[in-house]
Amino acid sequence: MNYTTLQAEIASYLHRGDLGSKIPTFIGLAEAFLFRELNVKEVQTSSTLTTAGEYASLPADFGSLSKIEVTVGGKTYALDYQSDPQRYTDPDAYPHKFAFENGQIRVFGAGTGTSLTLYYVPKIEALSVSNTTNWLLDNAQDLYLFACCLEGARYIRAGDLVQSLTTMVSDKLEALKRYIERKEQPANSSLQI
Repeated sequence: MNYTTLQAEIASYLHRGDLGSKIPTFIGLAEAFLFRELNVKEVQTSSTLTTAGEYASLPADFGSLSKIEVTVGGKTYALDYQSDPQRYTDPDAYPHKFAFENGQIRVFGAGTGTSLTLYYVPKIEALSVSNTTNWLLDNAQDLYLFACCLEGARYIRAGDLVQSLTTMVSDKLEALKRYIERKEQPANSSLQI
């Protein structure tokens, strides 16, 4: 399935041929909901960032953080999150804490030119004429379809359909979360603490 066939399937499922101009809106609303609910670590990527002062800009496709590493004196350290950036007051320490401020990462103790490795989960790219598929459509086309149809059913005020689709979307979303969780865990490995 791709963006074009998804649109056709939505119209078919809703039994409406007069919603063609509204279907991209249904897709956008469904994506907004689904993308907030999912954290797909399977597509984790990394990026090298360089600080300007204590700050580094986040990549344009940044979705959620996995970890940040910095190399100091030939040793690589994972940075710890500092929830309240105003509490940290040791400017002479090596970089070991970070916070998010104004859409950037602040690395306490970093100077201009400090190199960081950011491991993150990128945002899932929305479907469009130029982006006809994405991870979610490739791995959960049923969820994508039903979430879009749910938005369409809300638009046409089909109460019974909204109710049944709400349950279907919820069930399929939970199933996808379990699938993602299983894929992130090794199948054959001894547990170590």
